[in-house]
Amino acid sequence: MEFNDIHIGMKCGSKKGSGTVTWIDGSTRTIYLANSDNNNSFEVNFEDIIEDPQAHNIEDTYY
Repeated sequence: MEFNDIHIGMKCGSKKGSGTVTWIDGSTRTIYLANSDNNNSFEVNFEDIIEDPQAHNIEDTYY
């Protein structure tokens, strides 16, 4: 995935959790996500975005 592929409203997964993109800072390559459960915002670097079609929260369990 390229940095230019990221857009506001996109669902993304990261090492910090998953959420909806609310803001993109191109100068620092930082992406701001809103948590799907409680709408709290958090920031992640572009390099921490997980290229996975399934976005999971930290609390999710894998079987």
